Amino acid sequence: MTHAVKFHPGMMLMEQYVEGTLSAEVALAVATHIDLCPHCQHLCQDLHNDHGSQLAKLSPEMNNNADDFAQMLDFITSQQPNTASHAPKQQESVTVNVNGREFRIPRALSRLVSQQSKWLQLGGIATAKLPAGEKTHVSLLYIDKGTEVPNHSHLGMEMTLVLSGRIYDESGEYGAGDLLINSPDDTHTPHTRADEDCLCLSVLSAPLKFNKGLVRLLNPLQQFFY
Repeated sequence: MTHAVKFHPGMMLMEQYVEGTLSAEVALAVATHIDLCPHCQHLCQDLHNDHGSQLAKLSPEMNNNADDFAQMLDFITSQQPNTASHAPKQQESVTVNVNGREFRIPRALSRLVSQQSKWLQLGGIATAKLPAGEKTHVSLLYIDKGTEVPNHSHLGMEMTLVLSGRIYDESGEYGAGDLLINSPDDTHTPHTRADEDCLCLSVLSAPLKFNKGLVRLLNPLQQFFY
């Protein structure tokens, strides 16, 4: 049964994505969500169309540089076919293998996944770092069946996009395409159930802060996630 995506980036993030004002790492998470979410594919197309229409109504004389205006308009309009291409199409499948499982990777992640580092494993959790800026940690996160990520809060922003399977926390259930965004005000204990593992894309702007257990035991785990 196909999972209906319930958790989306929100209108502000979608508008910033279309405008090109998000950081590369956050834009990556949003683009990958769009690959998995028919609703946001249509929304993104509508936003591109709206921005193109608004720019087309402006007179070039209203801009300090007419060439800049033309380039901006060309850029907006050139994105429309790309957004429409989120519909199913024939292309080479990109996969990753972890814990004896093969997972298909969305188009937006395919280039970075080809540059992933080796998988690091701690118990039922494994992570593979992806290329990112110095201030942001981006990785694939695998959580085995019946595994709990220790209760933690956040020193910065945490974005978790479910790519396959399901995870759960105190607030609910999240399946493929769902995007969880946590701030320093949020505390949770993500986990999987006994019958299903999970693969996620994780974007962290700061290390996690674990709230239970001995500090000397959790410090290595913190480094594992960051």
